[in-house]
Amino acid sequence: MRIVLAGLGAIAVAVVLRALDLAVVRADEFAQRARGQHRKLVELIPHRGDIVDRSGQLLAESLNVPSLFVRPHKLGRDRERLPDVARVLGMSLAAVEERASRPRKFVWLKRHAQPAEHEALMALGLAGVGALFEPRRFYPHGPLAAHVIGFVGTDAEGLGGIERRFDALIRGTRRVISVERDGLGREFVRGGATEGPGSGSRVELTIDVRIQGAVEQALAEGVKRARAAGGSAIVLDPATGEVLALANVPSFDPNDPRDWARRDGLQRMDNRAVTTPFEPGSTFKIFAAAAALEERLVRPDELVFCENGAWQVGKWTINDAHPHGTLSVAEVIQFSSNIGIAKIAERLGRERFGAYLRRFGFGQRTGIELPRESPGILRDPATWTRVDLVVQSFGQGIAVTPLQMAAAYAAIANGGELVRPHVVRRIVSPTGEIQRETVHKPLRRVLSPQAAEIATALLRRVVEGRGGTGGRAQLDAFPVAGKTGTAQKVVPGERGYSSKRIGSFIGFVPADAPRAVIFVVIDEPTGVSYGGLVAAPVFREIAAATMHILGVPPRMPAPPDTTPGVRQATARGRDRARLPPVRPETLAVAEVSSVPPAPEAELAGRTPSFLGLSLREALTRAHAEGWTVEIQGRGWVAGQAPPPGAPASPDRRLALQLDAGVAGAQP
Repeated sequence: MRIVLAGLGAIAVAVVLRALDLAVVRADEFAQRARGQHRKLVELIPHRGDIVDRSGQLLAESLNVPSLFVRPHKLGRDRERLPDVARVLGMSLAAVEERASRPRKFVWLKRHAQPAEHEALMALGLAGVGALFEPRRFYPHGPLAAHVIGFVGTDAEGLGGIERRFDALIRGTRRVISVERDGLGREFVRGGATEGPGSGSRVELTIDVRIQGAVEQALAEGVKRARAAGGSAIVLDPATGEVLALANVPSFDPNDPRDWARRDGLQRMDNRAVTTPFEPGSTFKIFAAAAALEERLVRPDELVFCENGAWQVGKWTINDAHPHGTLSVAEVIQFSSNIGIAKIAERLGRERFGAYLRRFGFGQRTGIELPRESPGILRDPATWTRVDLVVQSFGQGIAVTPLQMAAAYAAIANGGELVRPHVVRRIVSPTGEIQRETVHKPLRRVLSPQAAEIATALLRRVVEGRGGTGGRAQLDAFPVAGKTGTAQKVVPGERGYSSKRIGSFIGFVPADAPRAVIFVVIDEPTGVSYGGLVAAPVFREIAAATMHILGVPPRMPAPPDTTPGVRQATARGRDRARLPPVRPETLAVAEVSSVPPAPEAELAGRTPSFLGLSLREALTRAHAEGWTVEIQGRGWVAGQAPPPGAPASPDRRLALQLDAGVAGAQP
């Protein structure tokens, strides 16, 4: 009995000590473990705010969609039916089995599944398989304006465009609540309903979906016609700086994550109109001319000797695509003379020209509300050599973004005042509070109204004047002011240029009362690469559609030469000397098989220019346009017979003279 009593006493003491240990010594630890079993913190994800266009059309919204999960430890015998799960979810059996075998209590099977997939999975009635409803971003217009709107990941985090730039406002306020769980693991909120998470703010863009659709269609067709690597286009209101459309080709579908994961996904998601600077070529010439006009260094009718197409600057030779003798300043822009604009830039000097470029906004970000904007490349004018000044006047040795160019041309269209381009009109909270609103006001005056008016008249001559390089941008019902550009591409990581080119056209319409600045860039066109041939027709389509959508009444274009000083810019007494013809009898013959000429190369039966091209480029272009070529010398094309613009010979024979010391400047 004593032994039994001693044993019972020992047990009683142990029980008391254990009770003290559980209830006193380790009370906090076990209370914490109990709370973990019976209580759970749940994060409530808010609905992201809507994104709409300028008229309120929905561009992005959030919908509740099912996300499917599995609790591996609860599958039991239903594990044998995993092939059925793979079938209804459209997944591989290996992927489903891998998820169902993980040593975890909760594993996602498929995030943001389709409603039909959810219904089919629930119909299987498997233990341990269920669904949670999460908000998913949906873009009603698919790829439309994808580079502006951006996209979000599976965790509702903005990853591009406006979605990324204003993610903190759009995603709203997340809320964490405590829920109770009963013995079967069922969750409930003690005390009933709780306050939900704060919804995100609504973003109203300046984009017009109708103009955006027209731009994307015209740009895609233009890139396809030119067999180009890609392209960009911008439509900008010059008075307010509002971006009415911004597009890049190729693009992507923000609704389809598989589209992002493709090998070229990052390249297609890059907003090249904002992030990727390039050498603009001849579209840049108007800035040197406008600055010289503002400083009263030149008059539109003043004559400039263009050296018959070749001008020596130190050890460099600057060429014109079409040789000219003497041109007026107005004709330097109209016929896109590199030599003419270079001589005008030399009157300005490097410090003054560099200051004007800074005032136009080059070398600095515009401040648009889109991620990763590039400032471009504009070196300190104090470091420029003479040849730097010369080549930058016609768009080489400087790098700009399409957005910077559109904003700079908008300053000319806007009477000389520079405005900041923007894509956000306002951001409104769920309670109606305006959290951000763009106020339209000029940043600074770049040109006087008189200089801007004359610059506009010069740009109109490019499109409407006889022999201008931008004739294919002309509209029947509206006057157009604009400029063509054909620029060589720099070899990445090296000095010098490749054989690849960028054709572009930029202008504004109506020229006498501008409503839209439009810039079109065609990247690496195949065959003919001149901006007047590959980009100007796209500009024309976009401009016509934009005027129709904005409801601008047609007006008969007034002659561009009515601006004071421009009327006198005529061909009176000018020297039209060309390069001396190459003597065919002295040339070695390199025959090129004849093919039917491309329509772009025919140009009313005129001889195209091959000046400034390498031998390979010249032969490639001649082959494509059906010419038989004779070659003399090595290096770049320095002369040709017949000369550029001359009537094409019936037998389409062409003599080219090459010179190793000639640089390949292009208009």
